[in-house]
Amino acid sequence: MTQLTAAVAEAVGAIRANFAGHAVEVNPDGAGGALVIVSDVAVGPRYIPAATWLGFHLNAAYPASDVYPHYVGVLARADGRGLGEAITPTTWQGRPGLQLSRRSNRWNPAVDNAANKAERILKWLADR
Repeated sequence: MTQLTAAVAEAVGAIRANFAGHAVEVNPDGAGGALVIVSDVAVGPRYIPAATWLGFHLNAAYPASDVYPHYVGVLARADGRGLGEAITPTTWQGRPGLQLSRRSNRWNPAVDNAANKAERILKWLADR
C-alpha cells in the first residue's frame, strides 16, 4: 500500500492536534492521500443531532489542492426548515450523510490547510 505523502501526513497530525479529544480515523487512499473522518464534532443546536462525524479526502496533491468536498452524518434542522443550498444527501465511505459543497476558490497553501478548512466548514454549517 502506498504511504501518505509527507504533506498529507503532516496535515493528519495537524488535524489530530486541532481536534484533540476526538477520534480521527485515517485511511490511506493508495495514491499518497488519505480519507479522514473526525468523530463527534459539534454542529450546534440548530441541528438534530447536535454532533456528528466530519469526513474529507486529502489527495496526494495536497497542499496544492483544496480540501473539497466535506461530508457529515445525516442531520435535520431543529426548526424543521430545509437544509438549504450546498448541502446534498449522499453516502460517503459507506456512511449515509450529507455532502457540504464549499469550495475554496482562492485556496492558498501558504495560509490554508486541512485543519482550518474543517473548522471553517463546521462554522459555516453551525451558522446556517
